[in-house]
Amino acid sequence: MKKSISLISLGPGNENILTLEAKNALENAQIVFGAKRLLEVVLRFSGGDRNGALPVFVEEYRAKEIFDYLEKNPGYERIAVVFSGDTGFFSGAALYSGKSGEKQGYEFSVFPGISSVNYFASKLKKSWQNWKFLSLHGAKCNFIEQIRKNAECFFILSGSEDLKNVLKKVREAVLGGILPEVKCYVGKNLSYNDEEICEINFNAGRLVNSHTEFTSDSNALFVLLVENEKASFAGFASRLEDSDFIRYDAVPMTKKDVRRLSLSYLSLSENSVFYDIGSGTGSITVEAAREATEGKIFSFECDKNAFELTKKNVQKFFLENVTCVFGKAPESLNDSEIPSPTHVFIGGSRGNLSEIVNCLLEKNPFVKIVANFVSLENLCEMQTLLKELESKNMIKKLEITQLQVSKAAKLGNFNLMKAQNPVFIVSFEGSKKM
Repeated sequence: MKKSISLISLGPGNENILTLEAKNALENAQIVFGAKRLLEVVLRFSGGDRNGALPVFVEEYRAKEIFDYLEKNPGYERIAVVFSGDTGFFSGAALYSGKSGEKQGYEFSVFPGISSVNYFASKLKKSWQNWKFLSLHGAKCNFIEQIRKNAECFFILSGSEDLKNVLKKVREAVLGGILPEVKCYVGKNLSYNDEEICEINFNAGRLVNSHTEFTSDSNALFVLLVENEKASFAGFASRLEDSDFIRYDAVPMTKKDVRRLSLSYLSLSENSVFYDIGSGTGSITVEAAREATEGKIFSFECDKNAFELTKKNVQKFFLENVTCVFGKAPESLNDSEIPSPTHVFIGGSRGNLSEIVNCLLEKNPFVKIVANFVSLENLCEMQTLLKELESKNMIKKLEITQLQVSKAAKLGNFNLMKAQNPVFIVSFEGSKKM
């Protein structure tokens, strides 16, 4: 007979809202693993008797360490591992693989519970079916952009520092016009005797009601719901104007019309890994990060002033999914810590166009590349490279577009069209070498 491991949800932490099924499984367990706070919950409802014997409690929740412990102590047949919330919602239970457990002779059972989402929504008397679920528990999250795009965002937080950070940046984003008026609901120590729920409103950067005392408890457990009734979803409606960016005279910028068409050719997805090579002002980097909200964005720039300007514009829009890299391509692209790209924009190559494109195709043979050129010389260099790549069946879906933009300018009582430099937009995809 296989030994059994029960993965058990304890809900928010109050033993009174455990499911009967979960209680029965715990009462049957010979040994219980979990974080200290959760083991205290089990101890409270276990009584102290159980025919004179409590289960053994071990303060551990990591799968590998638990399997190592059981291997050294093979006498246990009925094992329980407890988790907060629900096993299916941002839970450590996901680390336990049935297949790996079966190889070691264990049979797994999962006992779901009440998640913090269910509990918090019931306290607020709200439906949670349209909430966007996000976690800051040991992970980075592009949360200002998520709030901008989604009407309701629910955050799992590590503690009071996460909460302070989110509220601070939300306030700054409202003040800076990145977000409209938003409403926040904070849950503290849900289901415990000292449970508190606080509503915080931000209007034009002004904090309507104080939350300093509420966030001062470093040992408290928090969740957060942010409501944005004016959420603007991804698309051209949320594109930025050139005037929205911080500018330096000596640093070039991909202007609005060229930027929008180039991003259209890129066709970024929500979780793209995107490189902006020769980021300049950072306008492409910023727009890409706002579009690929859950993706990873890397800007590469070898000019110090341009590099600092890109960082300033990234910070202005509170973008958490951007990494700015100082260095010349293609050398700077080869950092082992940087994942291979799915999409790339080339705004500047500093004479290394062929080396850059070949490096990108080596990192991902199916990468989508869009490049902008102003001079005929650079376009000719690209055409020569494209012919070589096509002869080797390394690229497909090649498009070359010339964009000529003229803007009306006032001259007395008349509007005259003032032409900008024409730009060539080259778009293609890598294809596996035949």
